[in-house]
Amino acid sequence: MSTALELIQTVRANGGRMRVDGDSLVIAPDSAALPIVDELRQRKEEIIRLLENRPAFPADDPEEWRAPFVEWLNSDCALHPRAFGGVTALHLAYCEWESTRNGVPCSRETFAALLAETGFLMGEIEGTLLVSGLIFKGDAAAFSLSTNH
Repeated sequence: MSTALELIQTVRANGGRMRVDGDSLVIAPDSAALPIVDELRQRKEEIIRLLENRPAFPADDPEEWRAPFVEWLNSDCALHPRAFGGVTALHLAYCEWESTRNGVPCSRETFAALLAETGFLMGEIEGTLLVSGLIFKGDAAAFSLSTNH
């Protein structure tokens, strides 16, 4: 029987990504876990502890989500110097996009880290975290129309 760390490494070697969602272990694509699904079930709690213990094994290493994040930015978002997007709304849209591709979305914290490392400025206004210069493509057209008076 494999150790929890070996199982995590096997899923990643099979092209899969893992994250913890509450008391659930999320793996995508499903095919990455098929050869070892029984072992994963047996060691689920240990795997979750490892993934949550960042010093031992980073649960949300931004590197795992960098490429899909950039793809999502290019396909669904627009840059606009006078607009602000809500980080929560953008993250939810990214999660939906990632799920439709049978991917595992990153946490909100990792999403914010990816925004920051991409060069976006963020700030909180009355409890809402906003990102400067990034909005949905559909909103960009409406924003441009409303500012051209």
